Amino acid sequence: MLKHWYVDRFLTLRETAFRDPKSYFHRYSKLSDDEAAATATSIWDRINLVNLHENILPTRQRADLILKKGASHMVEDVALRKL
Repeated sequence: MLKHWYVDRFLTLRETAFRDPKSYFHRYSKLSDDEAAATATSIWDRINLVNLHENILPTRQRADLILKKGASHMVEDVALRKL
């Protein structure tokens, strides 16, 4: 689910924010749909998924505040631990 969301977001950004020639991500704006999807999948697998498993999930139980974001990247749920 998260990977699919990430790939969709990457493809959308390729048509919007990545178009700025000053952007670090501008190089991705010229990729074909297939190349962009493959690139986004690779980034997710190599960086984001690793971060999720190695850093985020193991420390989640110690968090005082958890924000859950939806597909639009808007906060949909807030969990606050009672102190």
